[in-house]
Amino acid sequence: MIAIIYEIEGTQFHYVCNIIPLCIDGSPKEFMPQSRYENKRNLPLNKHGNGSFCKFKIPNEYKKRGVYSILVNDYPKYIGECENLSKRFNAGHGNISPKNCYKGGQSTNCKVNKLILNTYKKGSKIELFFYETSNRFEIEETLIRKMKPLWNGRG
Repeated sequence: MIAIIYEIEGTQFHYVCNIIPLCIDGSPKEFMPQSRYENKRNLPLNKHGNGSFCKFKIPNEYKKRGVYSILVNDYPKYIGECENLSKRFNAGHGNISPKNCYKGGQSTNCKVNKLILNTYKKGSKIELFFYETSNRFEIEETLIRKMKPLWNGRG
């Protein structure tokens, strides 16, 4: 097997997989997990918690820490860091928990998931690349500062 490598600012990221939402009849299945949350404290939705989301998975073998990049049509759109790549995607970005849609939840998971859903619906290719490192915070910060990936914006 040939390893696919994508270099970002001198850092060699290795291809993990294409990100493909769960589809039914060719269209991504959309979920509204926020409707399953009891919300006993009457919390407001976070700024990315409204609307629909998708579900997707990456291979479970990436239990490594490092920096990842989501590429859309071969261009880096998001840079992130993680303690465990498979967990970050399979229990985070790729599977939105109802509580994460509300204030105090993981709004970044909601944001990235929604961007992946909308990008996939436009027919774009979405790929995940990974760089294993224990120096993930510094590398993530440096790459975001230099690259200014669109999805990392504060919007």
